[in-house]
Amino acid sequence: MRYERKYRIEDASWREVEAAVLRVPLSFQTSYPDRTVNSIYLDSSDLEALQDNLSGIANRIKYRIRWYGKDLKNVKKPSLEKKIRLNQLGTKEHFAMPDFHIEKGFDLTDFILKNSSVGMTLQPVVLVQYVRSYYESFDKKVRATIDRELTYFHFQGSLFFENKKVEDEAVILEIKYAAELDGQLDGVFQNLPFRLGKNSKFVAGMFGHYY
Repeated sequence: MRYERKYRIEDASWREVEAAVLRVPLSFQTSYPDRTVNSIYLDSSDLEALQDNLSGIANRIKYRIRWYGKDLKNVKKPSLEKKIRLNQLGTKEHFAMPDFHIEKGFDLTDFILKNSSVGMTLQPVVLVQYVRSYYESFDKKVRATIDRELTYFHFQGSLFFENKKVEDEAVILEIKYAAELDGQLDGVFQNLPFRLGKNSKFVAGMFGHYY
């Protein structure tokens, strides 16, 4: 279980955010090359995961399919992720899935049922694509990511609408660390000139298309 502290930043470039992260007294360094991240968020037919998030349910579960690269339709080495939230702590479970191609007539809901052990019907509701930068503290106990160029794409049932997209100019900063470190990182937050808050790409994508 870990904490994920999130900042949605709308008044600074990602380079300015990066500069602020590199100034905090943890000696953050780049830990992995930048890459494009894709996530298809999944929900039940009555949008239970979305409603739980909006209602502030403390203990909740969310599913998504994640892969990397700029190709939105030829999905290579995807992973089905189960995100578990217990109050302010979170963890993930990963399940490898076969490659697939998003095209007319492809039923992702059926594909998930046949290629995973989720045991429930999940339908795609929104696809999110963004560029992520990765950082790690000198002692390797704290990780940070900076996301930018966020774009949300519309799903309706099994149909994917690549031309129906919403672009988000915000920069998302996340700082992640183990539960036992809580309370020891006040200096990190005090040195960041941004407001700590909530951010969900899933919710932002849903509101961008449906509400």
